[in-house]
Amino acid sequence: MFESIFKPRRIAILTDAHALLEPLQAALDDIEKRGITEIYSLGDNIGFGPNPGEVIDLLAEHNVQSIAGNSEEYVTLGIEPFSYIYIDRLRQQECLWTASKLNERQKGMISLYPHSIELLVGGKKIALCHFINDVRIDYGKRSTWSYQQNYNEPTTRAMASSQFQYTNSPEQLKEIEETIQRLTRFYGEDSPLLRGYLSAQDDPLFAKKRVNFFDAIIQGHIHFKIYDRDNLTEFYSIRAVGMAYDKDPIDTASYVILTEKKNGYKLEEVLVKFDREKMEYSILNSDSPDSTIMRYTGTRIR
Repeated sequence: MFESIFKPRRIAILTDAHALLEPLQAALDDIEKRGITEIYSLGDNIGFGPNPGEVIDLLAEHNVQSIAGNSEEYVTLGIEPFSYIYIDRLRQQECLWTASKLNERQKGMISLYPHSIELLVGGKKIALCHFINDVRIDYGKRSTWSYQQNYNEPTTRAMASSQFQYTNSPEQLKEIEETIQRLTRFYGEDSPLLRGYLSAQDDPLFAKKRVNFFDAIIQGHIHFKIYDRDNLTEFYSIRAVGMAYDKDPIDTASYVILTEKKNGYKLEEVLVKFDREKMEYSILNSDSPDSTIMRYTGTRIR
């Protein structure tokens, strides 16, 4: 008898391209050279950067399955549900600028992005999302900033991931329902302020599963690498594809490869050289009203 040959599944995952074409192109070219055809983006494909339409088309060309990040939600839900944008005129202008660079076909593709994806790899349950605390509604108490603050302090690091337990908890479900009722009472059932809560209620992250249902969750949104865990679940926050922090070379794009094992998986970060000079030229010659992408990428006016 012939023994069955185990062919491990290989999955490429990237995140937070933020409309930066050059590092995304380098990452996708490297993925293609490795023969990997299952590719996921964890969201924020657009926002701040100079090439939102080109990035959306490039991802589609490579058959990348994308998850909706908050930058996609600004297009699909509008900016009104997001108080931190609605009170910031410059952010409003940037969101409107990004939307103006997308055609109706590209906006249609973005509207179809799911909010989370579940995988079974090596017998392990793995979820992909933009951020474990739902960016459509949960951007105050349980934001990326609160997570990073707790993680970066030695005295609170052990409790950092505890904020993820709020997702799909009875407390969260109750808060969503009560907030919908309150906003409807004050502003009417057609108020745009309801959109994030209604979306989260109708299409919850992880189909209402709690985080500890999964062996691992891979997320973006934070922009730099944090590998964390609690007693039951691994939490992988992966680096933004076109941004460099700490000791990362600034001219490298980043993505991860998830490789199946007979009983489990391996996660490996890959760094790829890209044309940083061309990216900086695109940034500096963009007519975007917001220069935040310069700070994210370390681009300076020469």
